Amino acid sequence: MKNYKKTLHERFSNYGANAKLWMRKCELLLPEIERARVWEEEGFGSIYEYAAKLAGMSKEKVRDSLRILRKIEDKPGLMKVAREKGLRAIRPVATIAEKEDDKFWADKAENMSVNTLETFVREIRHEKSGHMTTLIEMDLDPEIAEELKKIKGQNNWNELMKQLLEIREKQLEQEIPETKKTTARHIPSKISRYAKAKTNGTCCFPGCLKKADVLHHTDRFALSKEHNPNKIRPLCKAHHDLAHRGLIQNEDLPPQYWKIQKQPDKTDMKFMIDQKVINYKKTKFA
Repeated sequence: MKNYKKTLHERFSNYGANAKLWMRKCELLLPEIERARVWEEEGFGSIYEYAAKLAGMSKEKVRDSLRILRKIEDKPGLMKVAREKGLRAIRPVATIAEKEDDKFWADKAENMSVNTLETFVREIRHEKSGHMTTLIEMDLDPEIAEELKKIKGQNNWNELMKQLLEIREKQLEQEIPETKKTTARHIPSKISRYAKAKTNGTCCFPGCLKKADVLHHTDRFALSKEHNPNKIRPLCKAHHDLAHRGLIQNEDLPPQYWKIQKQPDKTDMKFMIDQKVINYKKTKFA
């Protein structure tokens, strides 16, 4: 029975992989089909009807595919990635890429997951637009809201929030555990709890509200051989990936000073270590 189930799984996976491959090929043909108006020759009312009946493509998928392909038709690097990995892989950069930086974005699309690439593009756009005031809505009990208003008094909300954050920071500092020197990669529970408590389990990258999936050593455990609670930061998967690609600037400073940088510092020892790990994983799971 076990072998039978395994065989079924392998057949289904193989069919699924082939289905994705052929769908990708259909998507890439759409601009030529549109230009030549092939559907008219074949008796269809529109390219949408043509794609739906022959390839099972929805109207939205056809529109999205054509939109992306129009954006990258003059960018050979991204076109190559689209042919190899599909349009989903380059969708996050389709509207930001220019002919001059085609190679740059093609490299990112080739080597990053879609989730990491989306996050990278979002941070780049954020850096370009500059920092803006953020409006926060809070659902508070009337009693708490009234107390906050009284504490604020004639001052502004920014000043009050800053004071409250400073009080919280001092409380956390009183609970900070000692640095653990060790060869074991497992983070001790006290240090883990402290690191997560600083952001209440949220990714610490500025502006990111995703759940933290990883506790990240900003000094790289392979170099320090220690678990320092002040150098362990909670990150979501995407920002953790960007950190290990050397794309977070000011990583040794507190997170409020972090920024995304387009290129890593290839002379940084941390980057060299990270590259070895990435290359090892590629070889191991290839």
